[in-house]
Formats: sequence, C-alpha cells, structure tokens
Amino acid sequence: MISRSSSLYSYLGADSRSLSLSFNMTLPHILDEHPELTIDKFMSYQSDKDNLEGEKQKFKEPYKAADGTTGMAFQLGTKYTQDLAYDSAKSVLLDGSITGSLNQMDKHFIQSRYGITESSMNQVNFAANVVKNIVNNPLVAFTPTANAVNAAAAAEAEGKLKIENNQDLQLKYRIIDLIIYWTNIVRASVVNNSKNPIYGPPTIRLRHGILYQDIPCICTDYSISYNEAAGYDINTLLPRQLQITMKLEEIRTGNFGEFNTADIIEKDNLAGWEAVVLENTHSMDPGSGGTI
Repeated sequence: MISRSSSLYSYLGADSRSLSLSFNMTLPHILDEHPELTIDKFMSYQSDKDNLEGEKQKFKEPYKAADGTTGMAFQLGTKYTQDLAYDSAKSVLLDGSITGSLNQMDKHFIQSRYGITESSMNQVNFAANVVKNIVNNPLVAFTPTANAVNAAAAAEAEGKLKIENNQDLQLKYRIIDLIIYWTNIVRASVVNNSKNPIYGPPTIRLRHGILYQDIPCICTDYSISYNEAAGYDINTLLPRQLQITMKLEEIRTGNFGEFNTADIIEKDNLAGWEAVVLENTHSMDPGSGGTI
C-alpha cells in the first residue's frame, strides 16, 4: 500500500512529496510464486572506479550467489535440526506411548525433517537391547564390534547428508537468505556510509504500476513487524510474514539543471507543471511512464 501527501506551494517553492509505503514479505508466497529468485539478482556490488577494466568485466562475468549450503539460513536451519532437535525427535520416535498415536506418514515426516534414518533407529534399538541383556545377565561379558561402535556415527552422517541433499530445503533456505537480505536493505536505508560519512543515506527508487515511475526518495523512518498468526519457519524461527512500513520523502537533485527524462542524471532534476502540460511525457516522474 502506498499513500502520499503534499502541501500547497510555500514562499520558497513546493515541499517534497511524502509517501508512506507498506508491504509484506511472506515466505510461503515467495516460495510458491517466485522460486527462481536468487540473491545475485538483487545484490549490490562494490565498485572500484579506478579499475575500469575490472568494472567492465563484471558485466561479462556477473557475480553469482553463494551455494545454498553456505548461506546463513542453511547453517542455522540445519544446526537446529541436526544438533539441537535431532535427539529430541529421535526420542519421540522411540517412545512407544507417542508413536502409537502416529500414523506411518507422520513418522516418515519426522524422520525426513530431522534426518533420522532407519539404520540409526535400528542401531538405537540394538543398543537398548544390549543394555537390557547386560542388566539381565551381568556376568556375561560383552565386547562391541567395530561395526557396532561406528554404526551410530555413520547413521548420523547419513542423516545430515539427507538434509543437505533435500532440494526443497535448499530452495527454502535460499529464499530465506533473500528475505533476510531484503530486510537488511530496509534497515540500512536510513544510515550513511560509515567509512565515508559524506555519502548520505541511499536513494530509494519507487516503481509501482503506472502511478509511481522510478521516483527518487530517501527513507526517513521505517518499521518491521510480523504477523503472529502466520507462524514461524520451524528451522530458523523466521516469521513467515514480515510487515514493512517505510516513510519516504521525494528528493530531486540530479545535476541541478533542467528536467529531461532522456538522460539518466537529468531525469532526477526538479520538474514543475510544465513537465505535465508541455513535455511529451506529460509526467513529472523520471520513469516517464515507461517502467512498470
């Protein structure tokens, strides 16, 4: 949702347009409608103006996003399922009073979610029987074989590999990393460059339908909340729906010359009513109706 306000002309001219921008980022919606999205389509690349050849090369060999197994969402998500919740999930499956109320589909879901393999389940049952036999027959010596000792570790590795090879999880983690990146962009929209403070906050260009055509703005305030009813992603505890609100002020500087939509810099110059009445575009927006 976009709302705007403006004032009458003051003694020194018109005030900037003020806009309130509200939108949601919903994880299930993005997963279902835009699974092809990756960070490299939105990533801002650090430029080196002194290395002209290097800058040209970026257009020929664009940066590619890191593999899904190295992203923050994958690291945090798999750490939770493999390290923190793995033992609890296994204990649930081994509890006869609980599994008796679960159907086969639920059992398979828990095993798939937390990487619990049948071999690891069998090994746990085998170990439990060994302990039971030792308790019942304390005088009988038991020497575990090398295979028995290493079986649990092999089962754990097999379970972790199963999660890493799960394409659905890889897709979800990639989209979560993208949502986190978008959220951090919003958070960074009100600050300057800490290494060189003369660079102020970034310019935000608003493009939405036919009414808002590439309008340059600065963000004066923002808020990030979430919809509690939408729940959380179970692996990373990311809210499934983030609610973003931004307060924007239009800023028209360009090169302080005449308004010209044909030039990438001059299109950001200040435009008056003459741009609507006299110019071919009949618009004050830099995008001149060509960008939707």
